[in-house]
Amino acid sequence: MCRLSNQQGMSQRGCGLHWCVLNRLLTCSKLYNQGMSKTQNTLSDVARKMMSGVVQIHVEGNIEEDIQSVMNPAIRIPGSWSGSGFFIRYKNLEGYIVTNAHVVRNAVKVEVSSMLTSEERFEADVVGLVKKLEPDVALIRLSDKELARFKKLAIRGIEYLELREGSSPSRGEEIKAIGYPMGMVEPNISGGEITNFISGSEYTTERFVTDAAINPGNSGGPSVSKDGKVIGLNTAVMVDADNIGFITPASFVKIIIDNLLQQNEPHFAGIGGKLQKNADNFNALLKQSAAKGVIVAKVEAGGFLEAAGIQQRDVIISINGVEFDRHGIVIGKEGHFRHKNIFDVMKLIPIGDEVDIVFLRNGEINAASAKAMRNPVRGVVSCPIIDERQYLEVFGMIIQELSFDIIEAMHEVDSNAQIDMLQTIEQEKPVLVVTHIHQGTQADQMEWSVGELIITANDQEVHTIKELEEILNQDECSEVLLECRSGTIGYFKVE
Repeated sequence: MCRLSNQQGMSQRGCGLHWCVLNRLLTCSKLYNQGMSKTQNTLSDVARKMMSGVVQIHVEGNIEEDIQSVMNPAIRIPGSWSGSGFFIRYKNLEGYIVTNAHVVRNAVKVEVSSMLTSEERFEADVVGLVKKLEPDVALIRLSDKELARFKKLAIRGIEYLELREGSSPSRGEEIKAIGYPMGMVEPNISGGEITNFISGSEYTTERFVTDAAINPGNSGGPSVSKDGKVIGLNTAVMVDADNIGFITPASFVKIIIDNLLQQNEPHFAGIGGKLQKNADNFNALLKQSAAKGVIVAKVEAGGFLEAAGIQQRDVIISINGVEFDRHGIVIGKEGHFRHKNIFDVMKLIPIGDEVDIVFLRNGEINAASAKAMRNPVRGVVSCPIIDERQYLEVFGMIIQELSFDIIEAMHEVDSNAQIDMLQTIEQEKPVLVVTHIHQGTQADQMEWSVGELIITANDQEVHTIKELEEILNQDECSEVLLECRSGTIGYFKVE
């Protein structure tokens, strides 16, 4: 009995010891989970507070993605859609809302609703937007009258959100995306991380990549961080992939807002030239000891490089102290965990600011400076707004200046013609293209085709609608000979 009792005692003491250890583990686990929960709740609390500053944007307008309206701008296809936006903190201004440009492009009527005012809607005006969608940013505003009505009906004061300036999120940083996906009447909060970065180019701006759920209707809403600031705009999602969304960085949003409110013209500083990857095989030619920095392949007239005295085959080493490797990628702390390139750096310099550039020429290091300026006007534009699309209807055909959306639409019409268009994309001057032909007209009888690229009129080079109109409007012009890049000609009577 005693032995049994002792064994029982030992067993009890053993159990007590195990229970003690287990209890400590459970306590630690509980504290850990509480800590984790606290961290998560902190970001969730921040997002919930900021949620009241996010609005739903209701738009009535013309649908530009339809092939018919792209190829024949005279056609208007009405439609309605929705997106998201948020009240922006900017100096002492009130009633301004940031959203994506593609949300309010081609809008005829814009209205805003908020969780603060139930389902009440308020008319808004488009202050301005980036027409080429790079970056995809727009600014709208409630009139003083509508803002006063909003404040009167709101259950509490407007939550104005603040952009994060100067620093970008780090890879793996936790964020919350806020918006009105799929037409929901209340704002939705989805969680995720910054998973990657996409560098910009001469024509595009940088994007953050996230695994937070971004769906149609989220566009224009904010992605927010633990510091209570907006890191960027929810902009797009990759259709054929899982959990890959794209955010327009707050730094670019800030520049666009500044430009719209101060100059009413959104633009960025550009290099003003073509750049080329460096390599060791150029060492002898460029008199460089190693391939560091990027080669200037071309200097465009009227651009920054020309103003700084940079020449073809110079090698750009740094801009404002930021050094670049042979690919044009930032060297140092800023570029250690991401590929931020020379175009990203240049675009974040305000127009008019003095820019210091260090470059290699004939084996010697040189320094120069010039004011940051916008890129010289390019020949090919991207997605002009429908109401601003220039076209000429003559000889039974629609003639437009070539743009990327026309090239994209040509895929459904004639892929061979599309390839021909793509070969012209780097030309300095615009290109005229036939985008529609009416049956039974002069162009139809001469068997002209959609996609023809017009190069001359009466043996004179033509690149723009204005140049062609000037030739057609000459008093002595009763017939006109049009020649296309393909060799096709047409002899038309001017009516």
